[in-house]
Amino acid sequence: MGETIDSTDSSCTLRIAVVSGPQYDRLYERLQLFEQETGHRVQIVFRGSHPELNDYLASTFQCYDPKLLGSSSSSSTTAPELDLISTHIKYAPSQAHFLQELGHNQVSEQERAEFLDAALEASKVNGKLIQLPRMVDSRVLFYRADIFEATDQRPPETWQDLLSAASAIHKAALPVESPSNTRPELNVMQGYVFPGKLSGLFGTFYELAMMEMQGTESLFDQEDQPVFDESVVVRVLKYMRELVSSHGVPQDIEEYYFDEVSSLFSEGKVAMVADWPSFYGGMKQKLGLLAPGVRVKVMRYPIGANGKRSAYSGMHSFAIPKSCRYPEQALQLLKFLVRDDQQWIEASESGSFPTKKAVLQRVEEETERKRRAAEEGLDQEQVVEAELDSERLRCLQATVENDMAMFPHLKAYPELEDALYVMIQEAMMGRVSPEEAARRMREAAQAFI
Repeated sequence: MGETIDSTDSSCTLRIAVVSGPQYDRLYERLQLFEQETGHRVQIVFRGSHPELNDYLASTFQCYDPKLLGSSSSSSTTAPELDLISTHIKYAPSQAHFLQELGHNQVSEQERAEFLDAALEASKVNGKLIQLPRMVDSRVLFYRADIFEATDQRPPETWQDLLSAASAIHKAALPVESPSNTRPELNVMQGYVFPGKLSGLFGTFYELAMMEMQGTESLFDQEDQPVFDESVVVRVLKYMRELVSSHGVPQDIEEYYFDEVSSLFSEGKVAMVADWPSFYGGMKQKLGLLAPGVRVKVMRYPIGANGKRSAYSGMHSFAIPKSCRYPEQALQLLKFLVRDDQQWIEASESGSFPTKKAVLQRVEEETERKRRAAEEGLDQEQVVEAELDSERLRCLQATVENDMAMFPHLKAYPELEDALYVMIQEAMMGRVSPEEAARRMREAAQAFI
């Protein structure tokens, strides 16, 4: 369960900035335990969504140059008072200039070996470890088996199958009980939903493109420079537009982000959703409040045009800025936050996919124990839940091993994402043609080379 920390250092107050949300905040309740173990205090000076956190960090470190501190030219340069931050493997490359390298003096070989090999490798930028991974994020597809049966649909084997099923489910106009619903179009069951803005929309486009392209360099070349082959981009944008025009997704999809997307499914308003591991605990709680007869199943992604599966994936992490005022104490906090007992709490309560080998093994064993206990107890509700837990874990493991669509390590990745999602959205909603949007995307992407 993780060892307590040796508190030999003098006490201090560590200032941190973290990503926030229902799936993340449970961990921060554990900071009190860290304070008890070490005598240090932890002050959360910023918490917000990842786009908000990125903006905060970008503005905080905009004028920070660690090379100038202590020099004669540093009179107007003030180091930000941040000792630890939440980050993500796709954003860390753009932050590497103000993040500390975690050498073997900070993170030993034994400690490194505790992490999944792929998770630790993904936490490196230019071969240097600059973050420790908190959880693996990779989407799997949840669907309402009862709705599929009621509309004579089958689980989608391909993305064209998904389009057809989503459109048919909406056309069936199955009523949805939602007294507080302020969106009239959601009074009937929707087919599918995904984030329609910001990084979530770009990630959805990215995974669809990875399943559309025949070569390996349609979006990025071998040097990870953006290419964005227009022929591939046009096909993906046409598909996304057809999802909207055929009513396979809500017509106001451009207003939804990750939390809203997950809620639509867990509140019984949509029949299919691709969702993250850490939303699973909350999803099950809400689904339990729905009417009897609701049956949820889970599967790996459908197969794309190129015969492959590709799921938008990444990893949340923690890192220490070079501006850190208390390096030893911040390293204690960093290791505490990814310690086995913290990862177990996140995995067992929210459903997150751990980055530590021992914790993943414990998740596997506990999931199997619950399944066997449910079968022996013959409680049908417990059996159904245990089967869903087991199948979800199996799908997640297969996805993490085979289907993860990881982003290139680009310093300008956040700016690229922000620039391109708007063009994707314009084409998806029919405000510009897929061809025009693809042309603009190619031009914008090449501007980042």
